[in-house]
Amino acid sequence: MPLLMESKPIPDLPEQLLARLWQQRAARQREFRTDAGRRVRVLYPGRAGTAAGPDFRDALLEVEGLGLVRGDVELHLRQQDWYAHGHAADPNYNGVVLHAALQVSPDATRLQNGSQAPVISLADLVADDAAAADDDSTAAEADHPELWPILEQQGWHRPADAAEWGNLLDAAGDARFQQKSDWFRRLLTEQSAAQTLYEGLMESLGYRANRQPFLKLAHTAPYAALLQEVTPLPPAERAAALERRLMQLSGLPLPTGQSAAGRAPAGIGYGRPLTAAEWHCFRVRPANHPRQRIAGAARLLSRFSNAASSPDGLPAALTDLVAASQPAQLTAALTVAAEPGQKTAYIGAARARDIAINVVLPFCHAHSAAGAASSPALTLYHAFGQLQANEITRETAAQLNAPAKVASTARRQQGLLHLHRLLSGGS
Repeated sequence: MPLLMESKPIPDLPEQLLARLWQQRAARQREFRTDAGRRVRVLYPGRAGTAAGPDFRDALLEVEGLGLVRGDVELHLRQQDWYAHGHAADPNYNGVVLHAALQVSPDATRLQNGSQAPVISLADLVADDAAAADDDSTAAEADHPELWPILEQQGWHRPADAAEWGNLLDAAGDARFQQKSDWFRRLLTEQSAAQTLYEGLMESLGYRANRQPFLKLAHTAPYAALLQEVTPLPPAERAAALERRLMQLSGLPLPTGQSAAGRAPAGIGYGRPLTAAEWHCFRVRPANHPRQRIAGAARLLSRFSNAASSPDGLPAALTDLVAASQPAQLTAALTVAAEPGQKTAYIGAARARDIAINVVLPFCHAHSAAGAASSPALTLYHAFGQLQANEITRETAAQLNAPAKVASTARRQQGLLHLHRLLSGGS
């Protein structure tokens, strides 16, 4: 039955403790009930949010009538705090699939995109001795639900030992690589190879919240138009010209001391500029700030425009590099170091390795192998060592009780990401 307005006072406890209780106890509750009376079982409470946005990301729920639901969870002492904190007007909260509070009301929780999030009461979770939550064993935080049945339904069976774990993650990593390659192959039937690769590079520089604005910028400033504008310039001037044009079209405020780009030369078509409101800059680390990434993109594009100024120069240069290089060489080619006097690289080595694995290698496989079972790009993918760990790979390994250090290569880390996607309901 629908939830009613709670009349009794709520316990006096900080939201940080409420978040800890959710993390420790939610998956051990038999079920919750939404405001509409649906049963909800928490399979995985999600990973704690570290940036602007919901309290928990990628929670996995079993919702009566809907099946498995993956998304964000927001916690409050009072349901109305959702509005008091401004979440109803914040697009960062549009991924919320569950709103949980100690004191709930008959009103719906509305998201910025116009949809509604179901609401559950946390009264049963907190219990009378809520302050005794600190007595919960720390081992409880490591308890994870049994998710293997979900994977087994999709053909991925629980390994019996470390060797089988390695084989499973290798196979899952190859499946993710092939999916990315297939996506690039479809794009190659619709647009040029250079534009396809350029879009992939730009999106990968967006990092989480800014992937879509970077992809939109790549459409607004097509690769062919940029190349047409800067090719007549001396090679030493191209990076600055590219940065000015990309910054102008991004709609972001210009850095101190940087002048705006002038009118584009006749015959060069750019789209409508983005607006500053489309970018997410709140609590973004300086290394990941859109301005820093745009400057890195300009220098990277300039690097390959220097090597070849034809429209096919970018994919040709990177395909040749992949065929002839080792992981360290490809990483170096995609790294854009800081300039003298600066502390932060435009594109650091860790981000360059991510770009190689997620963009350059699957693109080159699609572009040059035409669907072959093997290619220089796939061989190089298998040779890459471990990338920098992230929240998703760590959490997925913990959820599935993977042996320590089994994800010792980029391929196996990609395997964990593939399994995470399958648990999220993706293919």
